[in-house]
Amino acid sequence: MSTQDTTDRPTGRPAWFGAAVMLLVLVVVGLAAWGIRTFFLDNNADDSAAPTSTTSPASQAPGAAEPTPSTTQGPAVVEADTAWDCQADLSDDETSVGDTAPVVEEWVAAGYNVVPFSEFGGCQKQPSTLRVGYSHTEAGALMAAATYVVALDPSVSEEAAPDLEAAVADGPNRVLLGERAQRIRDGIEQSEDPTAITRLNLIGYIQNNYDGDTASYLLVYSAADSNGVDQTLVAQVDLVWEDGDWKLDPASGNDFNTWARYQGQPYIEWGPRS
Repeated sequence: MSTQDTTDRPTGRPAWFGAAVMLLVLVVVGLAAWGIRTFFLDNNADDSAAPTSTTSPASQAPGAAEPTPSTTQGPAVVEADTAWDCQADLSDDETSVGDTAPVVEEWVAAGYNVVPFSEFGGCQKQPSTLRVGYSHTEAGALMAAATYVVALDPSVSEEAAPDLEAAVADGPNRVLLGERAQRIRDGIEQSEDPTAITRLNLIGYIQNNYDGDTASYLLVYSAADSNGVDQTLVAQVDLVWEDGDWKLDPASGNDFNTWARYQGQPYIEWGPRS
């Protein structure tokens, strides 16, 4: 019996044609499979490199909130506008005191003298009786100046020592003043006669300057000297707005303010007896 294949072949096609077609199909299928695999590998690599906190709008659950800076970057640090809670109730009236004196509700005892208390400050009473907490206004700066010049003395007791940080601007002068106050409290250095301050009577002021963050005033006082002779003195008080309150900018590392004899400059009348 003959084993020759007698199946009819299409006319004009050689015997190897079918095998060639099959090989071509296998190559095409192989290339397609390789391309699909490469595509998914590349996309998976991109996904793994992307930030895990990023969510595309398409994959986000319906109704979910968009990420906000506070949730994606951590809680924001908010700085307080004022140093003391009571300052929120103070007046923010920007009326200038360069020509007209502000109204004082009451002159209260503090330190060695009396100081102004009003809607502009000082609303916070320290254990030493020093008052801090003033409005960020011209009147607030003036109230602070009239207070610090006669009531600020961290050398009198340990109770008054914290007043230095509460009422004096940060810097090398504050450090030196603090060291001097400590020496006086320890009895190493002699303090100035506090009775001189008790004889001071505020009668007016001159506004040197005010720009919102700094202020300077000349406070005019009448006083009797040790011989009982009346004289008029002027204290220059400089301040800065720092850490949410008016603070004294010291004249030096040894003195809070500078004093001089009154030279006849016109001033605005203001004080406990005006």
